[in-house]
Amino acid sequence: MNEVPVRFDVLGTLRVTHGQEELLLGPAKQQAVLATLLTAPNQVVPTARIVEAVWDGEPPVNGPNVVQKYVAGLRRVLEPDRAPRSAGNLLILEAGGYRVVVTPGYSDVDEFEALVRSARELRTAGQLPEASEKLRQALGLWRGEPLEGFTGPIFDEARLQLSELRAGAIEDRAEIELELGHHEPLAAELPEFAAAFPLRERLRGAQMLALYRTGRSDDALLAYRDLHDHLVDEYGVEPGLELQQLQARIERDDPALRQTTGATATLTAEPPADIRRRGGRDWELGRGWPISMTDLIPPQRPRTGRILIKAAAVLITLLTVGLGGIAGMFALAYLRRNKQLRLAAFGYLAAWIFGLVWSFFSEPTGESVTYVGFLVILIATVLSAIHLAVTVAPVSVRRIRGLAALEQRVRARQVLERDPAFARSLGIGRPHLHREYDDGGLIDPNEVPAGVLTRIPGVTAQHAALIVQGREEAPFSTPDNLSERGLFPIPLPLAVATFLVVLPPD
Repeated sequence: MNEVPVRFDVLGTLRVTHGQEELLLGPAKQQAVLATLLTAPNQVVPTARIVEAVWDGEPPVNGPNVVQKYVAGLRRVLEPDRAPRSAGNLLILEAGGYRVVVTPGYSDVDEFEALVRSARELRTAGQLPEASEKLRQALGLWRGEPLEGFTGPIFDEARLQLSELRAGAIEDRAEIELELGHHEPLAAELPEFAAAFPLRERLRGAQMLALYRTGRSDDALLAYRDLHDHLVDEYGVEPGLELQQLQARIERDDPALRQTTGATATLTAEPPADIRRRGGRDWELGRGWPISMTDLIPPQRPRTGRILIKAAAVLITLLTVGLGGIAGMFALAYLRRNKQLRLAAFGYLAAWIFGLVWSFFSEPTGESVTYVGFLVILIATVLSAIHLAVTVAPVSVRRIRGLAALEQRVRARQVLERDPAFARSLGIGRPHLHREYDDGGLIDPNEVPAGVLTRIPGVTAQHAALIVQGREEAPFSTPDNLSERGLFPIPLPLAVATFLVVLPPD
């Protein structure tokens, strides 16, 4: 059976095949053990993490023993010809955990990443139709939600990482299709993806541009408004400067937007003079490359501070019998340009006035009439207090800041590709230096002290010492060198790779 490698597919329901035969993986918990190992293929997954993933906070008393039993069951499925009590070739017991061996190219994730890399190389070479076709093939590998059916934070984290890869491929293909002039089919295709990835401004910009180039300016502006309202309602921030400028250019019917000279080029513009310096930062340091949401999000308040703000909002609303809360909602609606919040405030105010009028100006037909009026005021007061407490000091900033930092890292890598010398002058990859440019936390292993290296998730002090020793012997030419020299597994773990960048020498 081992002559042909076993294939593991996770971009949908978990599926394991050998040749043309799909293998039956056994009970649900046994499948969950394998799914957990496949969140980090070819890497050791601690037994405790497997237990946490499979039982999601309710582990059995003998969790490690149960995991061992399920691993034995999986080995019987994956390696039926293995001799009893012999070491496994696909599921390997390591110190403190287990590792699943995935042969390079024998998983849908490997195939997806290879196709995306090939597409980007073709795009760089100017072969746009071929690049678009490669990306179409890559996106066609997705059969649904990755690891569908498995629940819990560990699987959610894996899904998020894979979804980010998919979103990047969708954006690449959208930009290529814009360059090829395929605006009509793209305008019909992108709303589904924009709804699936509501925070991806690059994707929303491509959608707006496709709509504009098909003569649907109003729909393009509506797409911007949808994103704007979502960001304001959920996080209290507005879209990035890049998208704001695209909206302004669509509103004034800028003829340059109709030129199919590259989606990225049409979405960038020089920042207006009045905002080139804001908060002590110089946006011109990016040579016109746009800032992202991370620069527009205020620092997250500590949890205690958010609780106190919410408590104060409730107290003021109750002490003013609802009027303070309604006034606060009007103020937030104005500051955030939130139409829904303004309508809600008008609704509470109308209920409050109705209750007042009912109590004091209705015909006296009994005490129950007065009670109805006061009851309406009480309900409006309580509901407005709860609504204001939920709305003020949003608690979801951490996630959007993380996504914005990821976007900054992508942009910084684009700066490096376009102008390595300028990237070095900006201090990309060297957070230990004083600098203005925000690269989203990128780290150059050839440049930074060992202590800075330990900021990367999964990089221990021992890793950092070995990296420093290795670069003294020979500088790293790419992040993958760290795996090739045995400092990390192959391929380089995604949690590490996302923060590593190697700048070329001067």
